[in-house]
Amino acid sequence: MIGDIIELNETHLATAGEILEILKKRFPLAQKHKMAVGIAGESGSGKSVTAFALQKAFLEINIKSIVLQMDDYFKLPPRTNHENRLLSLENIGPHEVDLEKLSGNIDDFKKGMPVIEKPLVHYRENSIQTEVLEVLEYEVIIVEGTYILELEDFDYQIFIDRNYKDTYKNRMQRNRDEKSDFVEQVLDIEHRIIRKFKNNADLILDKNYQPVTPQ
Repeated sequence: MIGDIIELNETHLATAGEILEILKKRFPLAQKHKMAVGIAGESGSGKSVTAFALQKAFLEINIKSIVLQMDDYFKLPPRTNHENRLLSLENIGPHEVDLEKLSGNIDDFKKGMPVIEKPLVHYRENSIQTEVLEVLEYEVIIVEGTYILELEDFDYQIFIDRNYKDTYKNRMQRNRDEKSDFVEQVLDIEHRIIRKFKNNADLILDKNYQPVTPQ
């Protein structure tokens, strides 16, 4: 998403390093096969920074990865989507997102297609453009977003177990989520939808941002 600011700190990089060590034990990364990693969680939980920190960790072992953000796949641009939510709370949920398009992009990547064509949201301009990515040289696709674990395209699934109340400060610092009762109501609805994805995860990052393997 154009206009989103990602700042990595030592905590993010350390956790990404731990995730990478887990992946190295589970997958033959040295064989350079295409794989997809999904990172899900609530607003402000750390999905984006985890994705980009993991991308950096992969690069340190000479594995090139590309990050896709679910926010680019919303069917309506940001302000328009917010207005649509104001019309009815029933407009909140996975149906706001073109998950079919996202799934198709992941599938094309894993099949070794040389390029993928994806939507690209411009936050400040409130517009959705088109972006063509050359992906043949990448070995891993990392996808982050609230609802992405609705899909079955991932070789490895990570869930960040921090809810919208835990991450209030993070959301305010991003300068994208306004402070209002309506926004908190939206996040509560999303919370109830997203919780089920924890059961699908191969790895959970707990409230202290530490990796935990589900029992």
